[in-house]
Amino acid sequence: MFFDEEIMTLHSDASDATAIMTKLAQQLRTRNMVTDQFLPHVLAREKEYPTGLATGSIGVAIPHTDSIYVNKSQIAFASLTKPVTFRSMVDLNQTIKVSMVFMIAMSTPHEQTDLLSNLMNMFQNQNVLYKLNKSDTKKQVITILNSNNII
Repeated sequence: MFFDEEIMTLHSDASDATAIMTKLAQQLRTRNMVTDQFLPHVLAREKEYPTGLATGSIGVAIPHTDSIYVNKSQIAFASLTKPVTFRSMVDLNQTIKVSMVFMIAMSTPHEQTDLLSNLMNMFQNQNVLYKLNKSDTKKQVITILNSNNII
């Protein structure tokens, strides 16, 4: 299971993309899921290869870095009270208002590839994204993710 309820933040306040990425990475680090070098590498990678994705009316971001900075595979999830701006992964000159962040920490590269494929499939369903974004409990989030083959 890649989602730990302790590493989910629902309806979080964040001033910007760096703030929410830092918050999620700290949650992963506190539980020893990632190394001390995980956050700096996520932030550096985000500058070079942004992860904002326009998925209709609900933008998402999937920040991540290399598996060598991961001790145990996990995804930190946050829904936001107000969207924050991420640069687009499709057009580097464009920004995306992101309402949900899936910080991916996979300990082996093949897990990341499979997971990204499943996430992209889920992102195509606006109804699922809407329900996920509006979920008030972590149990609701887990149920939605499980029904979309993400867990």
